[in-house]
Amino acid sequence: MLSDETLVHRLGGLVGGEHVVAGSEASRYAVDGRAPRAVAFPGSAEEVSAVMAFASAEWLKVVPRGSGTKMALGGIPARVDLVLALSRLGGIVDYEPADMTAAFRAGTRLQEAQEILGRNGQFIALDPPDADAATIGGILATNSSGPRRLRYGASRDLVIATRLVHADGKVTKAGAKVVKNVTGYDLNKLYIGSLGTLAIIVEATFRLYPVPAVEKTYLAPFASLDGLKRLVASILDSPLVPFAAELMNVEASRRVAAAAGLPWPEGSYGLALAVGSVRREAVDAQLETVRRMSREAGGADGHMLEGGPHDAFWRATRDFALGDGLQAVLKASVLLTKVAEAVRVGEEVAGQHGLRLGVISEAGSGIVRYYLTGDAASPERFQQAVVESVSRLRAFAQEAEGNLVILKASPEVKSRVDVWGPVGKALPLMQRSKAEFDPQGILNPGRFVGGI
Repeated sequence: MLSDETLVHRLGGLVGGEHVVAGSEASRYAVDGRAPRAVAFPGSAEEVSAVMAFASAEWLKVVPRGSGTKMALGGIPARVDLVLALSRLGGIVDYEPADMTAAFRAGTRLQEAQEILGRNGQFIALDPPDADAATIGGILATNSSGPRRLRYGASRDLVIATRLVHADGKVTKAGAKVVKNVTGYDLNKLYIGSLGTLAIIVEATFRLYPVPAVEKTYLAPFASLDGLKRLVASILDSPLVPFAAELMNVEASRRVAAAAGLPWPEGSYGLALAVGSVRREAVDAQLETVRRMSREAGGADGHMLEGGPHDAFWRATRDFALGDGLQAVLKASVLLTKVAEAVRVGEEVAGQHGLRLGVISEAGSGIVRYYLTGDAASPERFQQAVVESVSRLRAFAQEAEGNLVILKASPEVKSRVDVWGPVGKALPLMQRSKAEFDPQGILNPGRFVGGI
């Protein structure tokens, strides 16, 4: 095995000595408490290729990294020799406003990409958590999405081409930089969401959408989940075309409303529905229909949001957090008809274990996020409570024809419960893909489904 000194020297020859850190500086990039021997910051796809070819030759275990906003996802790595940080791999590659397509390097922050595209009234229709800091590569590696998924889909639906560096350093492309392409296997979908275990995404081309000329939100308070459940079912069965539909429990509703500067009735759940269009009268007509339907379902008078309050509300929803204390975040996928029940079960489970809980669910796509926090003075008690909560909520999600994964938790929790949960018959196929694309097992070992 190479000595640490030799490792740093060799990496410096590939990316420049000023772009390699080791020792105490490298420990800042630890993954679930496992510090890398070195961290390299390549500035081009060619440098990523050279580093991976070197890592392959030396059997180094490599963890790709963007800005770090998604590093909590995944199992505890089997080993970390090298963190490959793509923060220098930024900028636009190609942009055709008339074609509604744009290509960016993987280290580009989504916010930066949106600012460039916004000059032409266009955007990438993604709003994942921590969108201001998250990089395009990290978002795609985790298939991260947010409330707008209801209208525009997730990452896999928006990417039309990728450029990749494989475990042996080989560079390939998938897809094409046009929206209409020949039929065949869409390999982009294989790489997106694979947590960098099959290849490292170094560039991505997106289909773009026009920024809505007008976008507003109606936020409705409800005293119970029963009325909310009826309202959501009515909305999804109506001609309404919402951009987002978020159902929040009492704690989440209170916090998000406060972040947007809104008064909120004590003990109330919330449903937020966003609508956008080129015409203000079309938006107003849809939201007035929502207001009427809300009242008929038993909701109290709500808030109509536009401009600053609208933006603040959705930022707080997207980046929701419970504040200080020990933290864990879980994400369940369930049938649409089970979303309200998933919120109810989450509250019951959290109450049984003495945890504070915020729930934000995408009522139109079946995604439910549980934010758990506990007393920092009792870490062992909190860890055990989270483990037991995962078990109970995962069982419910599976009954609701879905699953539950851990988005964020301490290594102590991850060591006691499977981060990903069972994937059934898909696991052998995933294992074969891993063996085909990374036979040495050097990319993110142990962090993906089934210990891949």
